[in-house]
Amino acid sequence: MKDAKPKLYDPGGARLDAGPWAADFSAAERFGPFRVGALAFYYRAQLKQRCLPYADFDQVFRRATLCSARHCGGVSEMNSFSLVFCREGRELAEAKAIEEAPAAEAFERLRALLPEVKFGL
Repeated sequence: MKDAKPKLYDPGGARLDAGPWAADFSAAERFGPFRVGALAFYYRAQLKQRCLPYADFDQVFRRATLCSARHCGGVSEMNSFSLVFCREGRELAEAKAIEEAPAAEAFERLRALLPEVKFGL
């Protein structure tokens, strides 16, 4: 089962031909739910493994969504951390993680790998 090629989709949900993406996905460096490959960034969204080629975006920034929920035992905080990918000022994709560390580590790896991309707002 390990030799099976991953089913990869673009951010819009269209299935991608495995071709070079499958090998890149398998060799990609993992940061929690994210993978940073030589050709693309990989993340899960809506139960599908998404592939975002580096040529498709020109800006990346981090987003923290903080949410407090009241319940009978008090208040709980449910936070999520994201990497947001943009093209010409419009959001293209949002890759979410429950913990901050994987998002921060993947962001720094992308920054080192892609000097031509704008990082931050």
